[in-house]
Amino acid sequence: MPSCIFCGEPLGADTKPEHILLDAVGGRMTTRTVDCSACNNLFGNGIDKAFAGQSPEIRNLLQFRSGSGRTAPSLKNVKAGEQILNLGGDGKIDLVRKPFTVKENPDGTFVVDIHARSIEEIEKLIPHIAVSIKMPVEEFRKQLLASSASMIEQRPNTIPFRLSFGGIDAFRSAMKSCLVLWATLVGNDEVSGEPYCAARNFVMAGGEAFHRLRTMLDTRPIPIVDEIRAAYGPLFNLIHVQSDATGRVIGHFTLYNLIAFRVVLAEMGGTPDRRMTLVSNPEAPEVWSKGGNFDLPFDWLSAPEYNLEDVRVRLARFHAHYAESKTPDEFERMIVDVLEKNGLQQGGPVSAALAHKIGGELGLRVAMHRLGLPFEEKATLAELMRRYRKQETGPKEDPPSSGGDAED
Repeated sequence: MPSCIFCGEPLGADTKPEHILLDAVGGRMTTRTVDCSACNNLFGNGIDKAFAGQSPEIRNLLQFRSGSGRTAPSLKNVKAGEQILNLGGDGKIDLVRKPFTVKENPDGTFVVDIHARSIEEIEKLIPHIAVSIKMPVEEFRKQLLASSASMIEQRPNTIPFRLSFGGIDAFRSAMKSCLVLWATLVGNDEVSGEPYCAARNFVMAGGEAFHRLRTMLDTRPIPIVDEIRAAYGPLFNLIHVQSDATGRVIGHFTLYNLIAFRVVLAEMGGTPDRRMTLVSNPEAPEVWSKGGNFDLPFDWLSAPEYNLEDVRVRLARFHAHYAESKTPDEFERMIVDVLEKNGLQQGGPVSAALAHKIGGELGLRVAMHRLGLPFEEKATLAELMRRYRKQETGPKEDPPSSGGDAED
């Protein structure tokens, strides 16, 4: 029966599965034969959380699901210029503000200002507003439906994010992943042995001296990056462990093809001339592979470099990929909205006048989006509600932000 490489406890059928590449960053490969459930829980609530905590902005931006399918993390109360936003892991953006305000006029009438992103939200607010102005719900609903309303669409202001990678706990997690992957190749007995003792102790307890001497961030592109990108996408995650002829063992953990964590598992004494790679596509977590197909020059693995210019180049490519992958979704949403607003059915005839009208509306919305200006469509609330309820019977789209005012 195998024993945990970290604490020596025997492993069994009830051992909790360990994600070699963290579930939080899209990992799906698990093992029950390397570390015990107690150590797994310890890592999950500590060093693995520290590692995953260095990339929630990336996951949110691109809606990267976890390996087990959980939605990307949400970001709350994010400042974008003068706006405060909640960024959902599903890509939805909510402006943080009061859902409604009530102002009483000197003559005893009220002005009600409602801010909502869907018809459903307005419906939920109606009883609360009616109570606040002491009006029967149905009477308030009747007046509200006849009031003016606006559907406002606006691209959020620029959101500055500060990414930070490294630190002892994140490196402890990267080392743990490399040791676990390596054990699936060379066996628990070897990784539990003396050559790996310092690395295991670092995972369990940290240590400034080990961190300084045997870990380092690496900003260089992997020599075979084009081959990996072609198979696993431009933002791949990769764990590669390799030994040389003397049994020196080095691990290289690339996160989202942005930054790499280089760790030394053993200075000597490991099984010589072996290698193991686990690579995953975070945009499609079902696409992953474990094997020894990638052979990196050991001299390259041994000489990591940290260069700010490399970081800037990688971030620029990341931003370009984001713009390329997400902009079409925005335009598709606008196209669907304009077509449905004009009652256009798939396969139906389109007159020249209607085509001209649709083209003009769509051009205006795209231009306003590009310029970061608000696009506003005014109507009675009843008209907007009829329109968007009709759309809800078809393909689901993100509902618009709506505003309305009613005076009693």
